[in-house]
Amino acid sequence: MSTERDMLNLLADRYTDVREGTIADRWVRAEHVRLKAESYYGNRIADFVAGDKWNSTLALHGHEVKVSRSDWLSELRDPDKAKSFKRYMHHWWLVVPDAAIVKPGELPDGWGLLVETARGLRAKVKAPLLQPEPAPLELIINLMAAASRTAHREPIYRNAPVAHVKDWTPKCGFCGELSPCGIHQRLEEVPRALPEDPQGVLDLGGAA
Repeated sequence: MSTERDMLNLLADRYTDVREGTIADRWVRAEHVRLKAESYYGNRIADFVAGDKWNSTLALHGHEVKVSRSDWLSELRDPDKAKSFKRYMHHWWLVVPDAAIVKPGELPDGWGLLVETARGLRAKVKAPLLQPEPAPLELIINLMAAASRTAHREPIYRNAPVAHVKDWTPKCGFCGELSPCGIHQRLEEVPRALPEDPQGVLDLGGAA
């Protein structure tokens, strides 16, 4: 069974979309976003938030990762945990390695469901477009901090995609240095450039 780290890596892959000929990524990624700037203990935390920067689809996608049936049942017993974040998101997703973790009728209203497959995460249930409340300044600052931490940690778990900029020389898709980049492409296998939508794996914008 996949771990939370495995699922977070799959979410990072899902929400990476570097535009051809540039190093412009459509998405901003943030792991473990705190609701409050207080102590970690007792604080509400969103496992993963992705910000869509495209003008036509500007949105925040919030995600709750559950890797076991017992983990999911604990979530259902404390519905206020997700509600505290969901109220500020345009889309809210449950992310699981196995669809069997969620029994029929258990997915709350307004949630989407992402399930691990051999080709990445697929949307089994579309996350509807919500009408979020304006995010408080404290959450905005915490989201910025989490995005910064996530960007620094990403090279530990995966390589940046290869981008072909201007003269089509292979460049790092995150910083624009020649590929393989010594910072963002340090793992053994440097990935090929990401297609805009590989076999529908991205399922962006709340679509299946």
